[in-house]
Amino acid sequence: MDISTNIYFGSFQKFIVLAIPFLIASSLYGQDCISPTSKQEIQGQAIAQIPFTIHSGLIQITARINDSKELKMYFDSGMSAPIVALFHKELIEEIRLKNTQQVLLGGAGADEQKQATLSSGAVVKLIDIEMANQTIVVFDDSRQTSKWQVDGIMGRTILDSYVTEIDYENFLITLYDQADFKIENGFTSIPFTLEMGMPFIQTTVNIDGSKEIQVKLILDLGHRNALFLMNDSAKNILPPPITITSAIGRGIQGEVSTKIGRIKELKLGDYPIKNLPTSFIEEGANVGLGKDMMDGDLGQLTFNRFNIIFDYKNKQIFLTPNKNFNKPFEFDMAGFGFLEQDRDDTYLINYIVENSPASENDIRKGDKIISINGKNVLDYDYYEVYDLLRQEGKEIKLTIERGDERLEKILKLRRLL
Repeated sequence: MDISTNIYFGSFQKFIVLAIPFLIASSLYGQDCISPTSKQEIQGQAIAQIPFTIHSGLIQITARINDSKELKMYFDSGMSAPIVALFHKELIEEIRLKNTQQVLLGGAGADEQKQATLSSGAVVKLIDIEMANQTIVVFDDSRQTSKWQVDGIMGRTILDSYVTEIDYENFLITLYDQADFKIENGFTSIPFTLEMGMPFIQTTVNIDGSKEIQVKLILDLGHRNALFLMNDSAKNILPPPITITSAIGRGIQGEVSTKIGRIKELKLGDYPIKNLPTSFIEEGANVGLGKDMMDGDLGQLTFNRFNIIFDYKNKQIFLTPNKNFNKPFEFDMAGFGFLEQDRDDTYLINYIVENSPASENDIRKGDKIISINGKNVLDYDYYEVYDLLRQEGKEIKLTIERGDERLEKILKLRRLL
């Protein structure tokens, strides 16, 4: 008999949610110039190296479950449970899941729960690593109707077992044996706590230049943006005067809206991150965890300026700046967000900023980008498109698909924030 049970595991995005927002990182002001560390000494046995790509702003790896074909998986540090979540119900039969029962999921974007299937005893393979007796949760959505383009998401399954290094310069994840891992030089360490299974750091933000505010943030590789903060008037965590309104992203139940504005500074260990576009979430919005648990969520557009090591056994992360650190933070200058659509090889426009080049040229949410400047979107990677939309004064030509129509649009990029 099926048993209905509640599962909670997640950060901003997640109960089991894996919300994937879209923000962007900061402005023409850039960072204080810091030279990437040249002397790094890591001691310990490397168990495996896993190549990754960036898909819709998130780390994507491949895995096999029960001798399945290769599955495309997001890698996420913001999951509170050591499970593998799969987005498409067809996978239950395709990977021959056993010992199944029905569960209910909650998440960001709405208050209702959603049905899913829980399975135990699966075998997950990553390159040469085989992990037995894994728990799988499968969403009750078909491939054709699901908004998720990849097969699933995982994190704690790996992070609990191995010291995990993420090298954004070489797009490589290296797993080390926890028993003999040691760092001699070249990294700054930051302690974190595990609460409800998720990693939190204590740090400070300076929103308007007047004072530093203590904040508690989730370290969340499953959040594609730089930073979001939850509005809290008691702590003076409120948006700066100049903001734009946007949809920050999607939970399993729906979208979450936000105001985006620049903050003066975020401290991350020894490193000040300046003029950072930050999403501010309205008080009372359903983002998985309340402000009694956290003040916000630190995401990919901050992490990717460092090479990072997660050491869950000793509850610390290690950072060293990479070649991206001194690049100026730029916010989107076209006025739309996009997600990669693997089913039809397009980029789906998932939100439009008001009073932007996109809105002024009748670009609409749901339009699909076929080509940019005459070049098929398949010939770009995610970061190439990201950079292309952040060149002030440049004109770009988009070919978009809207229903049965193909339209040509020319946008002149300008600063929006």
